[in-house]
Amino acid sequence: MNKSKLLVLNINGMLLQAIFWFGSCAYMAFMVATLIDYGWHAGSAAAALTVMAVIAMIVQPFYGYISDKYLSEKIISIALFAFSAVCFFLLPLSLGSGNTALILLNMAGITVTGMQINGLLDSWIVGLKQEFSSINYGLIRGCGSFAYAVAAQLMGIITVNFSHDLRMRIGGGVLLLGVIAAVTFRSTRRINKTENSVNRLTGLKALKLVFSSKRYNLLLIVSFLLLLSNTAIGTLLQIIIRDFGGTTAQVGTVAAVMAAIEVPFMFLMAFFIKKFGYEKLIIICGISYVIRMFLSAFAGTVNSLILIQLFQGLTYAVLLPVSMNYFSKIVDEHVRSTAVTIFTAVTASLTGILGNLVTSAFLLAGFSAQSTLIFFAVCAFIGLILAVYGSVRRIWAL
Repeated sequence: MNKSKLLVLNINGMLLQAIFWFGSCAYMAFMVATLIDYGWHAGSAAAALTVMAVIAMIVQPFYGYISDKYLSEKIISIALFAFSAVCFFLLPLSLGSGNTALILLNMAGITVTGMQINGLLDSWIVGLKQEFSSINYGLIRGCGSFAYAVAAQLMGIITVNFSHDLRMRIGGGVLLLGVIAAVTFRSTRRINKTENSVNRLTGLKALKLVFSSKRYNLLLIVSFLLLLSNTAIGTLLQIIIRDFGGTTAQVGTVAAVMAAIEVPFMFLMAFFIKKFGYEKLIIICGISYVIRMFLSAFAGTVNSLILIQLFQGLTYAVLLPVSMNYFSKIVDEHVRSTAVTIFTAVTASLTGILGNLVTSAFLLAGFSAQSTLIFFAVCAFIGLILAVYGSVRRIWAL
């Protein structure tokens, strides 16, 4: 592929990621605070997110399998962008009604549409990278983090000065732009879809093929244990900041700081992978997660808590692009979407289920939000030990 076409691919991918993360920030960064402001108990808000995570975990691999066998990530993403925008516009109405069932139904609508796009976009880019190795996943995904950082700060201010409702409507409007961006982005190639052996690749056979890789399995387990910390941070910081006397604007600030620090690390990830390799970066990520969680558990002010989240650059901003670049090397193209969406289901949804269940249980039992972080620090430490084990046993080696 010539440089001009490669540039177009990278720019289109950057635009698509930026639109998704800017729009979805209206929901993802503020939903706990939103429910609390509408009169929900913090524990109940965490429990609601747990229910949504269960739904997401069930649905995500389904989209991956459909993408591998029937429809491209492009077609599915276009539909999900459109339907999720509608759900965003409806959320202010359901919240205003005060009807718990209606609110949960609306949140479920967002969960099965907008919150599924992330895994499909990652699979889409991994597929293009398998076809064109020079595509820069870190650069593309880093633009999403930059957009999320800008959105988190702006939407926090909008919420304080106007309302949660306006924030959600802005998010819905931005997601509508995702339809246009997805239409213009190149689809992945379809691999041998006419071969009988591929047509007979049922769901169970696809799963067996995915989990036949020791490398994939180890990365999945390590990522799960480390990304439990991200679930905890995403939920608990919104509560801790309020416990410290902070505002919704500061909730937006901490989300903005975390997303902003991701940008330079993701942009440079191709260089870091070349210089350090996959296994060293995964171990560095594990060490950083352990430090981050313990420091957060003992922070004394909102400002110190915000500064500690700069570790996002050495944790999530390392783990995600390393994983996706690694997948482009080890994942069979016939089950690419299944493999990536399973990874997303486990590391985003299953971590959300267990993370929020633990969070809800601790909060309802009377523990503080901050002391709950110690549990997740221990989980991160176990993930680090397994990452080191993979290095010692040469499991990571390509």
